[in-house]
Amino acid sequence: MNIRYSILAFAAAFSVAASAAAKPAAKAKSVEPEIPKIADENPFANYEDAMRSVKDKATAVEWQTANSNAIAKAVAPETIGAIVDDPRATAELLAKVGDAYKTDPVAATQIAAASQLVMCRKCDKAPVRRVKWTAALVKAAKEADGVYAKMFFLDQLRWCAQVENLKDIREIGTNSGERAVRDFAEMVAREIEAGAR
Repeated sequence: MNIRYSILAFAAAFSVAASAAAKPAAKAKSVEPEIPKIADENPFANYEDAMRSVKDKATAVEWQTANSNAIAKAVAPETIGAIVDDPRATAELLAKVGDAYKTDPVAATQIAAASQLVMCRKCDKAPVRRVKWTAALVKAAKEADGVYAKMFFLDQLRWCAQVENLKDIREIGTNSGERAVRDFAEMVAREIEAGAR
């Protein structure tokens, strides 16, 4: 008899526990954290004003299509070669690099084309031009005031600098007060070292 009552007592206790578990628990009232209002909102978070301000301007693709002949002429190997061969023309071109979004796109394209031209294995003048061009980029990076310009020149050096430029590239990073420039200069230097192995 004791066993029978024990089984019934166990069954009753199990039934009560199971029904309690089946009932939804009372929902705790959730408290949403208050999101503080930022006084100086990120201007890049909302593009509507920027899009309205340029609605009558061409997109990059439209501009490139409309100016394709001028761009082709500006980056022709003979045009770029003449710029790289002339120290004053080189300095004038590199001086056109400004802050973000303030660099003439044709000038930026010519600079990229020069970095490619001096790396051309089929071009007889490439080795001599490469030395001149990388020296000019190093000088421009050292003299640049803005972080954007320094990073731009370092990025070009990333593609065409040589082991001989490592000391200067690291110096650009070391002398910069900006961590981004220091880190990027070190990354560029390591890539050049890796490529030389």
